[in-house]
Amino acid sequence: MNPIIRKRKIEDSTELAHSIALVWNTTYKGIVDDDFLKGLLGHQKESAERLKNNITDQPNYYVLTLQDKIIGWIYYTLDSDKYENAAEIHSLYILKEYQNGYGKMLYDYAIKNVMKKGIKKLIIGCLDGNPSNNFYKHLGGKYIGNHLFREKYIENIYLFEL
Repeated sequence: MNPIIRKRKIEDSTELAHSIALVWNTTYKGIVDDDFLKGLLGHQKESAERLKNNITDQPNYYVLTLQDKIIGWIYYTLDSDKYENAAEIHSLYILKEYQNGYGKMLYDYAIKNVMKKGIKKLIIGCLDGNPSNNFYKHLGGKYIGNHLFREKYIENIYLFEL
C-alpha cells in the first residue's frame, strides 16, 4: 500500500486524462471559466490521445500511484523556456482526496533529479486563486512575478533556489 512514483507509460493516458479533468474541475472551479472545465471533462478521449502522442517529448513526466491507481503526477523540464538556467515544473497535481503530503513527495522527487543535473534554480507557476500558492510559498518558493495564462488568467511565478 506504499505509493509509487514511476515514469508515465503510454497505457496511463486514458486514466491520466480523466484525472487531469477531475483535478482541474475541483481545483479551478470558480477560478477558470466553467465552459473550459466542462470541456476538459467532455474531451478526455482527445486529451488521452495527446498524452499518448507526446510521451517521447516529455521524458520527465511521472505518475504517483497508490494500489495501481494514479493519484497524482508531475511533469518538469530541465530548462525553462522563460527563465534562464532554471528547471521548470509545468504540472504538479494530486487528486483532491489524496492531498495530504503526496504533493511534497512529488516535488521532492523532482528536486532530487534536477539537482543531480547540477541545476540550482527551479520555477513553477500557479494560477492566482489556487490554494497551492500557499503550498509553494511554504516549500520556500519566492514570488518573482506573474504572467497571463491562456491570455486570461494570472499565473503567479515562484522561484526556488536549490
